[in-house]
Amino acid sequence: MDNDHALAQLIGRCQQGDLEAFAALFRQFRQYVYDLACVILRDNVAAHDAVQDTFLRVMAKIDTFAGEAAFETWLTAVTVNTCRSHLRRQKVRRFLSLETLSARQLHRGGAVPSPAYLVEERLYRQSLWQMVNSLPDRLRLPLILRYRYALSCADIGAVLGVKLGTVYQQLNEGRRQLAQLAAQSETAVPLSLAPGESG
Repeated sequence: MDNDHALAQLIGRCQQGDLEAFAALFRQFRQYVYDLACVILRDNVAAHDAVQDTFLRVMAKIDTFAGEAAFETWLTAVTVNTCRSHLRRQKVRRFLSLETLSARQLHRGGAVPSPAYLVEERLYRQSLWQMVNSLPDRLRLPLILRYRYALSCADIGAVLGVKLGTVYQQLNEGRRQLAQLAAQSETAVPLSLAPGESG
């Protein structure tokens, strides 16, 4: 709660034109925006450009943030829309870079895994995300937001500007297409639902 209150105060100062507060907001969320941009754009240099463009948009639109949704959801929407603009301009089609995967994302607690396990896990995830990456953006983006960033389906709908039913439809269609790709390459793709998701 303290963090939520501190963030609300920081956003309020940004909305009043406090540049020092905006710099603090940038420092707090820069890495998150960069990681998300890397996943969507598949290009580290383009991701750096997208971070700058995203925060320019945030600065221009911060007064429109009313607090009805979480700030992270609003920021994710701004980031995704900025990256979509980059994709339209550049027509970038490259494989996902997994360099930003942390050990926390590669394994959940327990003993430290062996180097061989980490290599095998990374290769498996690389194969999986390459298949995700081959899908059209209307299926790829919901899958990324759901399974890599654990956004709720409602938040994905808000970020992408589509109805909740459309999110479920796109996730289901994306999973079906991934299963077909996996069957063709004889690779198992156990994309599991995040806790709390049904359908």
